[in-house]
Amino acid sequence: MKKFTLLPLILILSVTFSYGQITEGKSYMSAGTYNSLAMILPEGSAEIAPKEWDKFLKKYGKTKRDRKTDEYFTDDAEIKEMSDNTIDIYTKFSGSKITVWFDLGGTYLSSTEHPQPYAFAEKILNDFELHLKILLVEEEIQAEEEALEELQEAQEKLVKDKEDLEEDIIEWKAKIAQAEADIKQNVLDQAAKNTEIEKQKTVIEKVKARLAALKVP
Repeated sequence: MKKFTLLPLILILSVTFSYGQITEGKSYMSAGTYNSLAMILPEGSAEIAPKEWDKFLKKYGKTKRDRKTDEYFTDDAEIKEMSDNTIDIYTKFSGSKITVWFDLGGTYLSSTEHPQPYAFAEKILNDFELHLKILLVEEEIQAEEEALEELQEAQEKLVKDKEDLEEDIIEWKAKIAQAEADIKQNVLDQAAKNTEIEKQKTVIEKVKARLAALKVP
């Protein structure tokens, strides 16, 4: 009899539930308490999610924010996969959570009463989650590329500094060689000058001797 491990099943479950954590239930918003869909946003996306939700729903309709209720309202959204009629969408962001109500016209979307439209509503939220994840990864790539650019600029500066130092060494070596040559010449010049000094001393002694001879009575 073959033995089976629970690990593959655990992995499958973790993969299944790591995407599209959508919960259904009645939630309160400005129009009342109605059935809604809620989802935890990807980590790090809470700040950009409201603005991106506005962009994301543009293909269905125009979304406006009500500053008093802090809700986002999409009036007369056209989503043919959910209804032949227009749909009003209410959205609320609370920290890392998004809650969405779909008003189908007198009734709010629910999985029991509207299974097919509900499945597409889940797809909308899952697609939005994926959209946010892509944005976050793109931002991460941009940040890493900027970090790489900074490192490359630092590396280029190091290369330039090395080239400058090598040029300095060449210049200093030339100066040292010249200084060594100058020292040798200086030694020769000192010897020549000492010879001149000795000759001059001899000349002075001779002149003094002449002076002394003139003073003898």
